[in-house]
Amino acid sequence: MALQRPFSELDWQLTPEPVRHYIMALERTLHDMQQRVEAHEKRIEMLEVRTRKNSHNSSKPPSSDPPFGRQKRKQKKSKRSKGGQKGHKANQQQMLEPTQKHWLIPQRCSCGHSVFDGQKLQPFYVHQHIELPKIEMQVSHYILHQCDCPNCGRTVKAKMPSDVSTGYGPRFTALIGELSGIKAMSRNDVKQLCESVLGIPIATGTIQKIVDRTSNALLPVYDRIGRIARRFWCNCANTSNY
Repeated sequence: MALQRPFSELDWQLTPEPVRHYIMALERTLHDMQQRVEAHEKRIEMLEVRTRKNSHNSSKPPSSDPPFGRQKRKQKKSKRSKGGQKGHKANQQQMLEPTQKHWLIPQRCSCGHSVFDGQKLQPFYVHQHIELPKIEMQVSHYILHQCDCPNCGRTVKAKMPSDVSTGYGPRFTALIGELSGIKAMSRNDVKQLCESVLGIPIATGTIQKIVDRTSNALLPVYDRIGRIARRFWCNCANTSNY
């Protein structure tokens, strides 16, 4: 829609030139904004049409229907009672090896007596309390020194040991590899976990380098497993031919 100026051409010509330039700049900005609004309205309309499609009014499968739009299936009422069924093996919490023990003795009887014979005290129940230990990361600083050689005058610098040159130890590296590989956590999720739980700020690029080193370290193991598997299947195939 073209803009209509609410004044005559004579008024426009009588307007100072700097003001006219400013007005024309505002008109261009307004025109661009109108174009963007129209484009966004068309996109919103297309998205609304797309979101209204489901398995009933289009060729989409029922599994693609949003959960809030699905009709609840009527479930048949089971004759079984709620909770564990008769004969079902109970899943009780496993008693772990304790790191410390606390002995609790009765304090007072309901009759008011508070002195008990220690030789007659007997344990009747063990309550297990599990807690994570306080995580304190082991941070080692290797301070490299240098010195001039008294023989030739050259500066001789200390070198980092090869087992600490990466900056991250094997246990921390294994944890990053476990989370990123087997647990399939994203690099950002691993970064947030290291910062919030371990208190270690780490970049996503550093996490990727640790994952690459872990993959290279595991590559010989995977290759060996692959060779053993191929040898096994070859033996099975040769045996089945007889």
